[in-house]
Amino acid sequence: MQEDDGFTRWIEACAAGELLGIATAALWWVTVDRFDPVPIGETANWLVFLGKAASGLIQGLILGYLQGWALRRQFPALNLRAWVAATSVIGVIVWSIGAWYAVFPSLDGDRLLPPVDTLFQTAITAGGFGLGLGLLFGAAQALVLRRAAGQAHWWIAVNAVGWGASLPCIYVASSIGSTDPSSWEIALRGLIGGVISGVVLGTITGLSFAVMPARRTTA
Repeated sequence: MQEDDGFTRWIEACAAGELLGIATAALWWVTVDRFDPVPIGETANWLVFLGKAASGLIQGLILGYLQGWALRRQFPALNLRAWVAATSVIGVIVWSIGAWYAVFPSLDGDRLLPPVDTLFQTAITAGGFGLGLGLLFGAAQALVLRRAAGQAHWWIAVNAVGWGASLPCIYVASSIGSTDPSSWEIALRGLIGGVISGVVLGTITGLSFAVMPARRTTA
């Protein structure tokens, strides 16, 4: 019964973490985007870059804490602070890449992600991005998880699959609807996409609990 409760709590934590983490990070990004530095120059650009990169710290702290809180039921020896730190580091790295392309565009006009024209292309592109993102999160988190669970290498694989399957939910949800959406419609898209994405991520990654035995809590 405890395992079932742990699995359910994990899915709920991922759903809440995806929704709150990404939504708060995106809101912060938009807020920084409205900042109009005076005078505009190299120093101002770096301030905007650092501000946008901080979105990754916001997502990492929220997602990392909620995930770690849920995982400690399954793996009592998990170091919550280390888990949050590992998640936050990857979050900052990933959002920093996006911030760099947003603030310092390349001379040849290359984009971070290739342009897409259809929902299918959107899903495929987001899935590929999610696969890489999952490998990064999985590898960093596995370094912390291996002290609390055996066979922690499975965590890397399930995160790659989980993020690869969950991220398209957000991108597709944000692409469906009117071409000129209201603020309420944008919020609704984000709510639906975030919850579905989190449930998918939690369900897939939670399957690894069956092959990762918990280590005994150290005194």
